[in-house]
Amino acid sequence: MTGPTLTSRAKPTPRRLNLVLRDSTVIEGWIHIGDEQTLVQYLNTRRGGWFNVTRARRPRLDEPPGHIIAQAEHIVMASAPDGAIAVGGTSGIGTEERPVEVVLLGGHTVRGFLAAAPQQRLSDVIAACGKFIGLPRATLKDGRELGDVVLHSGAIEFLRDLRATAGLDEGGSAPL
Repeated sequence: MTGPTLTSRAKPTPRRLNLVLRDSTVIEGWIHIGDEQTLVQYLNTRRGGWFNVTRARRPRLDEPPGHIIAQAEHIVMASAPDGAIAVGGTSGIGTEERPVEVVLLGGHTVRGFLAAAPQQRLSDVIAACGKFIGLPRATLKDGRELGDVVLHSGAIEFLRDLRATAGLDEGGSAPL
């Protein structure tokens, strides 16, 4: 006699993904991700940094879709163009969404929101995120909408707090 299964593992679902790599290469394809998993969690937990992308192609090269293995270390930005994957970094109890401006390596500027406690230093928020951070409702500096994106923390040159109340001496440093 067999009893009921206490847990069942749902198969990961294929979801569409766009990647921008450090050399500006764009890759479009599909990853297999759990329904409850965010894109930040997925990218932060890839063993050795490698992950599979199916139906992948580089649109600038007009190549046919195929299967590739990608290295997460080379990603600058990732997004789910149809919104089928939550990026992570959403506000929770005791947090607020802070408007931020992120300058990436190469000078591209992205604006969006980071979840943080009211008096929490942004450096602590970034450090706690792992290699990837979620940036909901992102736009380029010129106003073009990107949607919810994930950024590699190693691709960030600096991050600016855009709140009108942002302290000039966050972190307790003395003025120069």
